Formats: sequence, structure tokens, C-alpha cells
Amino acid sequence: EVFLRRRALAAAPMATPEEWYRSLPPVTRGYMTSAVAATLTVQLGLLDPSLMHLDFPSIFGSLELWRLLTNFTFFGTFSFPFVMSLFFLIRYTKELEAKRFEGRTADFLWAMAIMGAVQAVVAYVLGGLPFLSQAMLSAIVYVWSREFADTVLSVFGLFNVQGFYWPWVLVALRVLMGGSPVLDLVGILSGHIYYFLEDVQGYSLRAPALLSDFFDRGRPGPAAAQAQRRNMFGNHNWGGGGQRLGG
Repeated sequence: EVFLRRRALAAAPMATPEEWYRSLPPVTRGYMTSAVAATLTVQLGLLDPSLMHLDFPSIFGSLELWRLLTNFTFFGTFSFPFVMSLFFLIRYTKELEAKRFEGRTADFLWAMAIMGAVQAVVAYVLGGLPFLSQAMLSAIVYVWSREFADTVLSVFGLFNVQGFYWPWVLVALRVLMGGSPVLDLVGILSGHIYYFLEDVQGYSLRAPALLSDFFDRGRPGPAAAQAQRRNMFGNHNWGGGGQRLGG
């Protein structure tokens, strides 16, 4: 039986890179694509990273509003840290999107917008944080750790740790390797604020109707069902059209 199972696995066709890419959930696929595109354009000298970083004088003075988005996409030039960041982005964003935000693309984007806004405010107060991509990744890992709190992860095969403590293990590893934990802590703060409001306090941090209709209408899941019950003004259509009296 084991032999036949191994033969079946060996005979199973492997997914092509295109098939794997298309199998990723939409937010994960979009974020990964943006990160690779940002790094590739900088690596090839097509774009100066100074045009992407979070520069508040340029945002408020010159209305360079794209910086509010592009600073979250640049993880550095091609290097081992970039590869590790991409690995973490794909794994934890994919798992979080597949479980907590299944069929709710707009809600996931809205959650990232809320966490990103918190990070931008902290960056404005602290200064010296031109790129918040690592903070966003840390925030995603933090929310993942609450959703997969009992998952056991191995740290270099030396010891195991529960998913609930995983963000803090990553902070400790960064410090041990001589890096600064500031961005990780900013991400954890923003992730905790979102988690506290949504899961602890019970606030419904759902995406606006316009965003939900755009991303989730026609897709399977609770968000799509809710969108189908709304009319163009955001109100709900409960039931059918009814019957005429006396007709």
C-alpha cells in the first residue's frame, strides 16, 4: 500500500510555475507581485527607491500620494533577506487569507489598510522609517499567530514554539543577528490594535460596501453573499419582489 501510494505521488503531475502563481489567493498574489516588481525595477536601475519611500513632506507638500502604498512593497534589492521576506510573505499571507479572510478579499485589504495607517502614524512620530514593508509583514505574521495560535513551529530544528509566540521569536532572532527590532515592533503594535478591536472588543472592521462589491461580488464566500443582498446604495434587499395586492 505504501509502495502504491509513493508511485501515485511520483506519477502525479507537478504544478507549473504559472499554475502555482494562479493558485495563490488574490491578496497574496498581488502583494508578492508588487514586491517582486518593486525590487526588480530598482535592481535594474529603472526606478530610484527614493521615489517610493515614505516621505511626509513630499506626500503633504507635493501630493505624492503613491508613497503611502509603494513604501510597503519594497523589501530591498535581491539578496538573502529579500528571499526570506518573500518566503514569509507568501506563506503567512496565504495561510491567513485562506482561513480568516476566506472569500473576503476586500476585508483583508481593509485590514492591511488599517494596520498600514497605524504604522504610518508611528513612522511620522518616530521618523527615520522610510519603508514599512517589514512592519506590514510583521503585522500579518502577528494576526496569523492569533489565528493559528496552537500551530507548532520548529526553530532551526533546535526547539519548537507555538504559533502564538512566533512573532516574538522572530523579534528575538532579529536582535540576535544584529538587526533592529523597531519595524517588527511597529508591525506587532499595528497587528495587535487590529486584533484587539476586531476579536477582543468585537468591532466589525469590514471593508466599505464599494470596496467589497468591487473585489468580492461574484466570488464564493460570505462577503459575496452579503454583497448580493445590497443594492447600489449599500442598502439590503431582503427577499423577493413580493406580490401585488388584489392581483
